[in-house]
Amino acid sequence: MSINKWEPPGTWGPVTGGLMTQTSTGTTFSIVAESPATFNAAGYAALTYVEVGEVTDIAEIGSETAKVEHKPLKTGIVEKFKGFRDFGSSSVSFAKSATDAGQILLASGADGANINKQHSVCITLQDGTKMYFVCKVFSFKTAPGSADSIVGSTSSIEIESVIVEV
Repeated sequence: MSINKWEPPGTWGPVTGGLMTQTSTGTTFSIVAESPATFNAAGYAALTYVEVGEVTDIAEIGSETAKVEHKPLKTGIVEKFKGFRDFGSSSVSFAKSATDAGQILLASGADGANINKQHSVCITLQDGTKMYFVCKVFSFKTAPGSADSIVGSTSSIEIESVIVEV
């Protein structure tokens, strides 16, 4: 490691303090209108995904547990418990393309032939890490934009499984 030597993003260096960091450049979002045979890395990897083209943003993903509160009058102390687990929702934004197979699949899941089907997703990060999960597609919206804008679209998804990261 040398302070005066250029190192590619995400490698060992003085800025990262030895940790592997990376940018979103190179990240892909792929989808298929199927559920895996098994909800593990092998089950997800066995599917044939279609990459969504021209992706510009993928919102955060991850589960959240509901907070349940009990407020006994006698103690005046709020007791907190974990409730139901919600695997969350996300959205993916992209430059609209009427011929992109991945975008066509998302639109079909929102309001088409695959409207009630569970879809499997594979997000691949710059370093090759894959994040798999199943979801339903809830929307596919077009954003015409303003002056000097690219016509875009955004699709919202509701995640229905644990995120398997490999």
